[in-house]
Amino acid sequence: MTIRPILLVPMLLFGWGAFSLHSAERSWTNSSGKTIVATLVEIAGDKAVLQMAGKNFEVPVASLSPDDRKFIDEWKKGDLTDPSGDAAVKANWDAPWPALVSVDIEQAIEVIKEDEAAKEYVYASPHYEFICDVKLNTSVVKRFSLLFEATNQVCRELPLGMVKPFRKERHKIHLFETREAYIAKGGPPESAGVYISRGGEGDILVPLTSLGVKKVGSNYSVDYDKENTTLSHEITHQLTDAEYYEPGSRGWFTEGFAEYIANSGYRSGKFDIDDLGKLKARVTAYGEDGNGGRALGEDITAPDLQQFFTQEYDSFLANAQLSYGLSALIVYYYFHMDGDKDAANLKAFLKALKEEKTPPQLFEPLLAGRTWDEMEAAITQGWRSRGVRITFN
Repeated sequence: MTIRPILLVPMLLFGWGAFSLHSAERSWTNSSGKTIVATLVEIAGDKAVLQMAGKNFEVPVASLSPDDRKFIDEWKKGDLTDPSGDAAVKANWDAPWPALVSVDIEQAIEVIKEDEAAKEYVYASPHYEFICDVKLNTSVVKRFSLLFEATNQVCRELPLGMVKPFRKERHKIHLFETREAYIAKGGPPESAGVYISRGGEGDILVPLTSLGVKKVGSNYSVDYDKENTTLSHEITHQLTDAEYYEPGSRGWFTEGFAEYIANSGYRSGKFDIDDLGKLKARVTAYGEDGNGGRALGEDITAPDLQQFFTQEYDSFLANAQLSYGLSALIVYYYFHMDGDKDAANLKAFLKALKEEKTPPQLFEPLLAGRTWDEMEAAITQGWRSRGVRITFN
C-alpha cells in the first residue's frame, strides 16, 4: 500500500491488483468439467473470486472454461447483460459530454441503524452508506450527501467507460465526530479526508469538520462557512475503475481526472463541467478564496511528457504541486482541446487500458500518429490560447 499526499487537502491510500464489481449469479465450469453456480465477486491477479452460499472461493482463471474466461473479459470491460436478458452494468462511451450535472436536492435519507451503546449510526442516500460515530439529523446528512451523490452522477454521465459508479452496493463512507477519532482510524493528520483502497475497492474516511458539520449544543448542524468540496477528489478515486490505475495512467490521468471533477464548479448538488475558471485558478494560483491551490503561475516549466506519463508513482508524488497541477491541465486538454474536442483519443487510451495494453503500445491512441514532441507542442498551443504557457523540458 502506498500513501499519496495532497498538501493541505484530501489524501489517498491505495492498494492495487484487483477489480471488483459483483456480477449476476451464473454457472461456472472448470477444465475437468465440474460445474457450480456462483457469483463473480472480483478478479484478484490471476484468480477469480467466486461467491457461493455466502462464502468466497478463489479459482485460477486459467482453469475455467473458454466461455467463463470470455465472460470475465467482458465483465471487466463492463459489457454484460444478466441471465434474464435485462441490461446490467454497461460502460458509457458514447453519451454526450455533460455541461451541467445535478442531483435531486430533496433526495431521501434512510436511517439504517442508531446504536447509542455501540456509538454506531448508519445513514444511507441512494448510492452511499454513511457510518458515523455520533448521531446526526437526517437533514444534516442530506446536506453533505449531495456532494457524494453529485460526484457519483458526474462519473456516471462522463462517457469514459467506467462501470464502478454503477455498482449496486452502496459505497461506504466513515464519518468521525473529532479529528482525533479520524486520525486514530487511519486518517492522515492535516488531511480533509482519505480514500483507503484494498484490492480495487475501498472506503472513504472523513472527519465531520470536512463536511461542514459543527456541534451546536447537543446537536449538529451545517456550518456553511466550512463546507469542503475538495472531497470530491477522493470520491472520484473511489469511483474510478481499477484498470485506470495501471502503469502509464496511474498518476497523470488518475490524479488529473480527480482534480478535473473536484474543480468543476460544485455548488449545492450541481457540477458546472464547463467552469474552466476554477480549475485554472486551482492550478495557477491559490484556488478559490486563496485556499488549497497549486500556485504554479501562468508560466509553467514541465518535465518531458513521455517521462511524466511513465514515471513511477513515488516519483510523481515527489513534486506533488507540479504533478497534480500539470496533470489537471493535461487531462483537461485531452477532454476538451485535443483533435475534434470530443475526447476520442483519451477514450481510446482508456479502452486500451481495459484491454490490458501496456506502454509503449498503450500510448498510441493518445499520440494519434504524433511524435511525443508534437504532442507536447499541441498541449502547449492548446493552453497558450487560454492564458497558460507550458514549456516541456
